[in-house]
Order: sequence, then C-alpha cells, then structure tokens
Amino acid sequence: MSYVRVLPRDLFNEANLLKCLGQLWLLVDGKGPAAQFDNEWCHRFEVVQDPSDGSISVSTVRFSMGGRRAHLSRPLNSREPWPLYISFPDHPEIDVTPVFDDQGKLSHEFTLLLVTA
Repeated sequence: MSYVRVLPRDLFNEANLLKCLGQLWLLVDGKGPAAQFDNEWCHRFEVVQDPSDGSISVSTVRFSMGGRRAHLSRPLNSREPWPLYISFPDHPEIDVTPVFDDQGKLSHEFTLLLVTA
C-alpha cells in the first residue's frame, strides 16, 4: 500500500530514508550473518507508509537480524539526521530500537541487538 505524497516534503522524507538504508548497508554488509540485507537487488524502491503511525519504509528492501525478519522504518517528518528504527514484527517482545546515533554510527542499542543476535 502506498500513500499520497506531498511535494517537496516527501522528497526529503524518502531521500532521508534511502540515505539511512544505504548507511546501514555500508556498516553491516559482509560483517557477518548477525545482521544482513536479504536481497542484493530490487527492481525499484517501493516506499510505503504504515497507516497506524505514519512511518515510512521500503517494502522491497528486506533485512534480518539473527535469522529474524526485521522491519526498518523512518518516522514521517522527523528532523533527526539519521531517524531509522528497527523492529521485529514476529517478536513484539523486542522493543523498537534506533539504528543510528546522531552521527550516523550504529547506536548503542542496535549494537546490543547485534551482540545478542
């Protein structure tokens, strides 16, 4: 399911989401099976919105951690420089966690998830 975009706002929202996903790829790709992107290519980046909270994600880019399917999303209209969050739909006991700190490095909380994955 897609959403109605408002220009230019959503150009910036979606560009930031893609920037965050690219940064995550650079930081985890090839560094072990604990966290990995499950696809190396896709035909297009399908940005979708979660109607329950307004966050956006790319449905065609899949990510897993410790063998668990993960969901990477960005709050709509966030002013943070690296506003990417990870959650595990099949494991609601794991809290929604910020992926990055303000400098674009992996957050302490995300790093703890990597260690336990």
